[in-house]
Amino acid sequence: MSARNLSPRASARFIVSILLLGFLAGCAQTGHQIGYSVNVCCPGDYASYESYGLQTQDIPGFLSEYVVAELDAALQEKGLVRNDRLNDVVVTLSYRHVNLNPDQQDIDPFERRIEEDVMLRYVATLLIDIAESDSGNIVWSGQINRIHTVLPGEYMHEDNARPEFREAFHQVLSSYPALNQ
Repeated sequence: MSARNLSPRASARFIVSILLLGFLAGCAQTGHQIGYSVNVCCPGDYASYESYGLQTQDIPGFLSEYVVAELDAALQEKGLVRNDRLNDVVVTLSYRHVNLNPDQQDIDPFERRIEEDVMLRYVATLLIDIAESDSGNIVWSGQINRIHTVLPGEYMHEDNARPEFREAFHQVLSSYPALNQ
């Protein structure tokens, strides 16, 4: 399929999809099924960050509990203590996805209608932003990505996904300086 056979809007989506795939191909890989990349690293005073608060944005309900638990574990291994009321940094975990088929941009993979009998391919991204609580300045940012192919009737296999998330969070946070303990 070439971009010239599509409408201008579909052509733009096609080009964005190809660029996104190129970006993902350049991301580091964990050796597992999830890729990662670091977007902002190390402008902060990491020795002074001891506690963090956690906020989520647009995380699908079925993912929320165990994805947050795995991110919490990875941050605690860095020496940080979670305190959602009084903290040095705020960690925001947000979700987004991009459908790879330009004709399916309006289909939400988590709210599929029964009459839809199509295979979906999309890139799911969990973005992690860490900002100083006082200033709001982002001191670290990274993301994990995975290309999904979903057939009608399929569902998330939590037992298989949980260790993949754990490994991906450890890998992406490897550049975040650990507290000296």
